[in-house]
Amino acid sequence: MKILCPTDFSPRAGAAARLAIELARATGGSVELVHAVAPRLGAGGALPAQPAGPVGESDPPRTDVETARLEDECRALPAGGVELTSHLASGEPGVVILARARAIGADLIVMGSHGGPALARLVLGSVAERTVRLADRPVLIVPPGAAPALAPAGGAVRGNRPRILVALDGRPFSDGALGFVRALRERLACDVTFLRLYWPAEEYLRLGLTGARDLFAPDVEVTTDLARTLRAEIGALPGSGESEFAIKPTWGDPATRILEIAAESGSDLVVMGAESRRGLARVAHPAVASRVAHLAASVAVVFAPQPRADGALPAVPTFSTVLAPTDLSEEGNRAVPFAYALLGAHGGQVEVCHVHERALPSPPYAYESKEGALSPEARATLEARLRSLVPPEAERMGITSHIRLIDGGRAGEAIRQAAERLGADAIVLGAHGHGRAHEALLGSVSGDVVRHARRPVFVVPAVRSGDV
Repeated sequence: MKILCPTDFSPRAGAAARLAIELARATGGSVELVHAVAPRLGAGGALPAQPAGPVGESDPPRTDVETARLEDECRALPAGGVELTSHLASGEPGVVILARARAIGADLIVMGSHGGPALARLVLGSVAERTVRLADRPVLIVPPGAAPALAPAGGAVRGNRPRILVALDGRPFSDGALGFVRALRERLACDVTFLRLYWPAEEYLRLGLTGARDLFAPDVEVTTDLARTLRAEIGALPGSGESEFAIKPTWGDPATRILEIAAESGSDLVVMGAESRRGLARVAHPAVASRVAHLAASVAVVFAPQPRADGALPAVPTFSTVLAPTDLSEEGNRAVPFAYALLGAHGGQVEVCHVHERALPSPPYAYESKEGALSPEARATLEARLRSLVPPEAERMGITSHIRLIDGGRAGEAIRQAAERLGADAIVLGAHGHGRAHEALLGSVSGDVVRHARRPVFVVPAVRSGDV
């Protein structure tokens, strides 16, 4: 791993350089120290047209002084076989850091942050903050209290391997964090915990979970759903080491919770995606990454930007689970076989479902309600009707069928929630064709699903009289 490490010769920069060397040693990489010299101002505060010359025999050029300091810094660091070079440049530090990282193809930028009083940590340092926000590659911020080593002796042994906490939230910019962890695991044996914090009320509504639910303890249905999503998002990790999920509810500041969990788990490094909102967007939507950078005092944090699109065409999606809701009308039932057609070439799973609409309390995850609920007899009758819709050839096609009866809620919302809860790759449903106004909306239920679902929706039109 090729690492660029900016230095201003301060103790915090020295701590960052030592960690950079440890990381380079563990990954078979190299480190370059870079120091930016601010250009000297000419008369009236303007930059000189030409570099300033010597100002006297006893006062050597500033660049010579800075070069000597940089060389002394390199000699003082415990390189221990790691290739350690230096580079001196003139210009604004943030600009120099980003330009030099691109010039040498650095895999990672490692730099120190302010520690100590809360006020100092709040501003983080304009150079570090600007670098995290604008960098096109991962940036590792090292607070003074961070452990100096990521690869202790016996790193191949469980318990001695570095422990990495990866904070994900399901948004696209998390791809950068996953890319960094994959690259690190290719070079360094480490144990990885993927952390997913969730807001209980939000997830209960998304999944359509009803009845009295604990708002502070992990919910089995939520954690099962999010674990399934994480497995699909992460895929197989290269290299060696263990991996696990930590899926936890949160109500407070997520940045504070991430750092609390890092401390509780003894993590050596936190990795998360870098958000690059600018201007008013940064005020209206404060980034969790920025909060973590401001608050981290005892653990190093990598902020990895979302990778740039390389222009490659997206992969052809495959469907393994399809949700087929029906209102048991002729139009709704006619759409069910189309769900099986999507899986006909390779098999899969079809969830045939029906929503028995009835009012639920608000919020539905806080109260139990049996008013208007289906009786056992009515439930059995509806399930039998749904089972009769399964095509006889489904099993021969390698397709498994599940019958789902949803008792309560509005049909459109309940269908969308069921798709989330069941991890459906697509939804197939019928549209009613009763009049032009109705057609314009695709029907109240199908229209609601089309407009608001978070996955592909296939709408099977109704057959009118006269259609061939």
